[in-house]
Amino acid sequence: MENKLIENEIFYCEPLLASEKNLQRIQSFHVAAETGLGLEMYLKRYAVSDELSHEARTYLVKDNISHEIVGYFSLKTGMVASRKKWSPFQLEIDSLPAVELANFAVNSAYKAAHKEQTGIGSIIFIDFILPIIKMASERVGICIVYIFALPYSPLIKYYETLNFRRLSRVEEAFIHRNYKPRYDRGCIFMSRPLYAED
Repeated sequence: MENKLIENEIFYCEPLLASEKNLQRIQSFHVAAETGLGLEMYLKRYAVSDELSHEARTYLVKDNISHEIVGYFSLKTGMVASRKKWSPFQLEIDSLPAVELANFAVNSAYKAAHKEQTGIGSIIFIDFILPIIKMASERVGICIVYIFALPYSPLIKYYETLNFRRLSRVEEAFIHRNYKPRYDRGCIFMSRPLYAED
């Protein structure tokens, strides 16, 4: 019995550890673009340990009929800090409660086998990622979703279609200097309001 957390007419979403079969299924997950190799390796090598240590939650999106893995994403809590102003003795910083979309990838093997399915990434984001974050926001304060996107123009433009925006140069430099995780070196900080118009 599949463990559906959320579903639409084509796909459903479940936690990575909802089924022992998932640990075998993720081994066939593939990202065709060389730039996405880190996303593939995260799912296969690190996602389970992050689950067990409560550092991130990973979700698999699957086909309703075949149960093939369509894509996956990982979420973790965080904050968005913005530089406010310098006082005579210290830098004053304001912060907003946020969720980081830490990993997000579509299975290239699924895309190749199901060419009729288009816009998979957008479907996953709108039908699964946002609803899960909004469910969490009913219990704890969350008003921002952010990512550290790989620094490739087509990817940045894609995230912009999902209402993610880059900061000003000064604010971006501040975030990158003070808050960017080591594993996201070279990536671009982008954020969007949780309740933006989609």
